[in-house]
Amino acid sequence: MNMRTNTIRIFRAGLYGVLLWLVPLSPLAFTSCDNMRPDISITVQSDYSQIIDAVRNTSRSLTDKLQLVEAAVASGFADGEEAQELLRQAVASLSGTMAEKLAAVETAVKLQTASLETKLGLIEAAVAQGFADGLAQQVLFQEAIASLSGTLDERLSAVESAVKSQTSGLETKLALIETAVQEGLADEKAGRTLLQQAVETLSGTMAERLQAVEEAMKSRAVSLAAKLELVEEALSNRLADSQEMLALIQQAVESLSGTVAENLTVIETAARSQSTGLETKLGLIAAAVEQGFADGVAQQALLLQAIQSLDSTTETKLAAISRAIGNQHTTLSSKLELIEAAVRAGFADSNAKEALIQTALASLDGTLDEKLAAIDTAVTHRTDSLTTKLQLIQAALQDSLANANEALRLIGTALSTSLPGSVDAILAALDSIDTTLSGKVSAAITDILNAISSLPDYSSVLAAIQTAVEGLKTQTINGYEYVEMGDGLKWATMNVGAASPQEYGDYFAWGETEPYYASGHAYDDPCSTWRSGKEDGYAQSSYFDADYARYGVGKKTALDIEDDAARANWNGTWRMPTKAEWEWLLNQDNCTWEWTDNYQGSGVKGAIVTSKIEGYIGNQIFLPIAYCRSDKAMITESIEEGTSRYCYMGGYWSSNLHNGADRIGSILLLLADKTSSYRTSSMNTALRYRGLTIRPVSQ
Repeated sequence: MNMRTNTIRIFRAGLYGVLLWLVPLSPLAFTSCDNMRPDISITVQSDYSQIIDAVRNTSRSLTDKLQLVEAAVASGFADGEEAQELLRQAVASLSGTMAEKLAAVETAVKLQTASLETKLGLIEAAVAQGFADGLAQQVLFQEAIASLSGTLDERLSAVESAVKSQTSGLETKLALIETAVQEGLADEKAGRTLLQQAVETLSGTMAERLQAVEEAMKSRAVSLAAKLELVEEALSNRLADSQEMLALIQQAVESLSGTVAENLTVIETAARSQSTGLETKLGLIAAAVEQGFADGVAQQALLLQAIQSLDSTTETKLAAISRAIGNQHTTLSSKLELIEAAVRAGFADSNAKEALIQTALASLDGTLDEKLAAIDTAVTHRTDSLTTKLQLIQAALQDSLANANEALRLIGTALSTSLPGSVDAILAALDSIDTTLSGKVSAAITDILNAISSLPDYSSVLAAIQTAVEGLKTQTINGYEYVEMGDGLKWATMNVGAASPQEYGDYFAWGETEPYYASGHAYDDPCSTWRSGKEDGYAQSSYFDADYARYGVGKKTALDIEDDAARANWNGTWRMPTKAEWEWLLNQDNCTWEWTDNYQGSGVKGAIVTSKIEGYIGNQIFLPIAYCRSDKAMITESIEEGTSRYCYMGGYWSSNLHNGADRIGSILLLLADKTSSYRTSSMNTALRYRGLTIRPVSQ
């Protein structure tokens, strides 16, 4: 290092430190009398290497060297980084046994004339040299705190200065803060402020600052509770995202060095801490299970302790639990376990449990496939109860996160991972079922839940589950699946010409039993191939009024069965619904209607119709907005009511004539503007050549 010239004004203490390496002197003791000596102005010129030589001198005491380092810093001969290097050199120069070296460090730490920052650097150097293990390090911190003089505020100010200093590492500051709280120098609020200040001193890039936090996680001198608080502070300062937070917690748990029982005790203490958030504790418990420190029983006990640590009323505890469950940085399985613990602790009844499960599902992030994968993992998890798993599957069905067949697979997984003994017969029955009836699956789950809660023995529960599963087998008429909504009818689950509920199916003019095209009927298909005589598409010229003169006003009130497209195409007992049957479905006392832009991830818009009738509650059908065809085009654009292209809204023919003049073919209008305004209407007789879809029913 280059020669430095400094004109300085120092106190007697500083002068003594400088003269240690300028002229040989006998060791002197610092006393309170030094404060009464006059200030002395001197000019000093020296090479920095002489300071290094002095701190390496084995004949000088560590106390003298500590004061020398402080004098060098005060004189401007050393900055913070250089001071830390000098302290490392001073500690490295110590001779004697490990115990003797540690004793020398302790003596220096107790020195009242050295600053707290310098002592922290000395302790860091002692740990780095192997003179102090975690326990000895903690004692050194306590002695450093005890050496502080002045009032409580002055001593706390000294700690604050040390925390704000750039010379000490984050793990050292964290241990200092924890010691200050333990020794009564700082309360929890002051400790939190000091922690914030310590995090704020971190410099460098985000990655470098996060690295400092990671290093603190590995420190054995810092308690697990203090590390968790640091993790929360890092998250609030955006040094870590949710995934990095979990990784930090994992590192903190991995740093535990005791036996399994000892580590579990430490984790229990952290779980009971009132200064750590419930979300962080969930990550801690998950890490404890992963590291093998907690089995299923211990995990439940930890969750209960975490809940009981919430210092509030039952209502506010439930709110805190809900917030933790809504947080995205814990797994769905952990959230379900917390919900179960909340129920056992009496903070959540059955209704609250269902709401919490919905909150957990709503917190899932990612694509539909990623959400379903998270649900799959939770259902596979062996520590969650069968009841909770089934409720999760039911909620996933209701939120369209899983379709009926996916739900059947999840039910099988839930049963096989939760029930003792063999359930092969039930699983085989589930594997043989292929259904699109989400409401039916939901009802089966309800039956299974009722069996679990009310039946007295395991064999009765298995029998009830078998019955519920058998009831899931596809119900069909002439090969076409149906669902009962409670009106005495069997409603088809898809349109005529469709292969699934989300497909539009074929388009028919009213009273025609075949579509006008010979091939193609998809939304974006130009339908370039048309049947003979229908080359103009769905136009007046393609429709033979003379053939349907019998359907004029005052003649017939409904289509003859031979002109019913549902019967002609599906045979059996299928037919088109009447206007009255559509209106029953529309009645809000009978069914709920919910708009969706993306039915079961298909991208198809439409209405989900769910029965409210006792015995059929939860049964559903989906009605896609299939719009209508005019000429050769699909009408999808927004058009004012009353115009010639009024049917764009998406229509389903009924079999009825309208009683009003010049009206025929009542239809169900599904408004495509998300107003959820669903109603029946009718077309002008002249417009019955338009192409609409058909949803069959049967008695």
